[in-house]
Amino acid sequence: MSPVLPPEWARYLRRITRWIPIESGNYPYVTARVRAKKAALLSEDTYERMLQMEIPQIARILSEGAYKAEILALATKASGVDLIELATSRNLAAVYTQIIEFSEGELRQMIGWYLDRFDVQNIKTIVRGKLFGASPEEIEEDIVAAGSMRESFLRSLIALPSLEEVFDRLDGTIHSQALHEMGLKASEVRKWNEWEDRLTKLYYDNLLVVIPERTEGTRLMREFVRREIDIVNLRTLLRLWASKATLPYDPFVDGGLEIPLAELAEMIPLDVNGLTARLRDYALTEDLAAQIKDLQALGVGSLVRSVEKLHLLEAGRYAHVHPLSVLPILDYIVRKDREVQNLRIIARGKESGLASDVIRELLVI
Repeated sequence: MSPVLPPEWARYLRRITRWIPIESGNYPYVTARVRAKKAALLSEDTYERMLQMEIPQIARILSEGAYKAEILALATKASGVDLIELATSRNLAAVYTQIIEFSEGELRQMIGWYLDRFDVQNIKTIVRGKLFGASPEEIEEDIVAAGSMRESFLRSLIALPSLEEVFDRLDGTIHSQALHEMGLKASEVRKWNEWEDRLTKLYYDNLLVVIPERTEGTRLMREFVRREIDIVNLRTLLRLWASKATLPYDPFVDGGLEIPLAELAEMIPLDVNGLTARLRDYALTEDLAAQIKDLQALGVGSLVRSVEKLHLLEAGRYAHVHPLSVLPILDYIVRKDREVQNLRIIARGKESGLASDVIRELLVI
């Protein structure tokens, strides 16, 4: 029988343990499961083979691997690009849901908060789809129900006839908060890029709030998110710099690890030499700076893809240094998402008749 503590000692223990940063989570088990999943990701050689195939052959290759269940389940309902898009979306949601289900404690919370980015992505997809007159079926093809919002709820939003009704259903969320910050109703918005940028900022603001540096696990998670904010801001910077666009609002996300928020806006009006020199000041972008001078030949899209490849490189590097932490899990989440994006690029490129060399340039591997 366990000894019974005096009441005053029990109260004292409860009080001090409330402030001790106890890290909870089955890290060894989850990271082992994720390593096995990462080994099943498509290789560069597989992508290269797919570039030489037609869409039905690509679907067959996918049905022999990690996407088998989804391809077989959907084969009687869809074909071609539609089959690949639906299967990859459902597989992505299923894999992420599985990771959450076999995670515990603080680890499970952190992964869940991070995956709420798919709620953001899905609501943006629904809004864009309705703006461009896409059918409910077309919108559903791009939905990845891997966040907190259930697939049934997302479908109910897609079925609503107007954006006003969509945002009424989203009242109290960051999606409607971004609209309120603009001081407009959905029917009054003319440039939805501002709403999208505000929504992205709210997502990262909230993510940093719920992940304080309380334990080693939360510290590593917070650093990962802050590095990702640098990548997001860098993508925005390159697009604005290339177009020399001026916006009536601040599109950058606060909280980056290396690039201060105040310095991002200062770099937009710089010439090529000035921007190159400034980017060399940061370890994150030192290698990227050399490519800026080739912008006219490469195009801004190529530079943005270089930034996205940098994200994969950074995620992998820190996951290797901390193998029994949340970082290998986040690294896999990022890579799995990128794999699905690459497959969609290949399928859509094939459908549009793009040359293999053109499609290859669009991939981020």
